[in-house]
Amino acid sequence: MDLADIRKKAKARKAEKDRSASSPGAAEVKKARLPAIQVQGVPAPPLDWASQEGAEPAEDPLEALFNYCPEIDLATEEAYAEGLAALSREDREEVEQWLTFPVGNEEYALDIDHVSEIIKWRQVEEIPRVPDFVLGIISLRGQVVPVFDLPRRMKLGAVEVSPASRIIVCQKGERHAGLLVDGINQVVKMPVRKTEPPPAMLSGLDRDMVKGVGRYQDRMIFMLNLDHVLDAERS
Repeated sequence: MDLADIRKKAKARKAEKDRSASSPGAAEVKKARLPAIQVQGVPAPPLDWASQEGAEPAEDPLEALFNYCPEIDLATEEAYAEGLAALSREDREEVEQWLTFPVGNEEYALDIDHVSEIIKWRQVEEIPRVPDFVLGIISLRGQVVPVFDLPRRMKLGAVEVSPASRIIVCQKGERHAGLLVDGINQVVKMPVRKTEPPPAMLSGLDRDMVKGVGRYQDRMIFMLNLDHVLDAERS
């Protein structure tokens, strides 16, 4: 049964009720209603409120549904676009994504926006007269990429190469490098409001290397300042 059939059936039902109400026997049927029940001298309401003289007949629910036409103010395309843009700006301002990895017994992170790719360890070509944290260079699709031992860059030991070791290829401005780490943990979404400035005292770590400290699921994460990390002349 489609919508047109339902509408016709509702109108037919309403017309039949109207004919029954206007028939000669209708008044007699009303008079034959049960009397009100007496409770301690107080009359109770009639069993059928619609049977009272002058009472309005109840409207058919189906007819009421079809007659219901509320006025709705729809948003314009401009308002909808502005709302989406505002939500997008809010998301960018309040949440940042960070790639996390272990360094010793602590957890560090890099801004995912500046991570180009993550590759497995491969042999590097050593170059002379460079800082000790520069392991050498690799060729990545025709581009020469220097590789840093990240823990050694931060004066926190050195990576012991294993099958879990990874090189995080990063780029910030004109600088780029592959950062060797012991492994990868995960990508986390960090609310900006949960990010704090680096503490005044960081043992064994140059404070300028850290952009901030955040908490994620009761874990403390040190977010690195990539500009400083990639600047090999600053050690």
